[in-house]
Amino acid sequence: FGSRPPKSPGRNPTSAKLYPAAEHMAMRRREPQRSVLLATLALVACCYLLSSAFVAPVWRTAAPPRGQSAVAMQSTGEYTGFVPDMQRRMLMNLVTVAASAVPVAVLLGGYIWYFIPQTGGGGSGGTLAGDVDGNPIVLA
Repeated sequence: FGSRPPKSPGRNPTSAKLYPAAEHMAMRRREPQRSVLLATLALVACCYLLSSAFVAPVWRTAAPPRGQSAVAMQSTGEYTGFVPDMQRRMLMNLVTVAASAVPVAVLLGGYIWYFIPQTGGGGSGGTLAGDVDGNPIVLA
């Protein structure tokens, strides 16, 4: 009964009417992509705003003459030449190591304790292996 027009490479308008579930699934597939894109865009915008929020604006001024320094150096106190002796240096090193070892030991100990199975004190030690009849398997 006549020739049909060529199919367009784009979306078929009759497929949405014939297969509403397929159209719905296609929309559901695009939703996570949109949410990830929107979350990424929001994160980038927040990082941009926070990176310049606590920084004073820089006003462009003329460069200082070559004879002057851009930064004026000034001493805040008198140098006494005090150098701690070896006993005091050892004590400061011990305090530093002890102060950093406490959180490391707590975190590492908790991590190791998590992976060591309980062995005594009740039936919470895990599931025993059994054969088809339910008898426990023991090494002979």
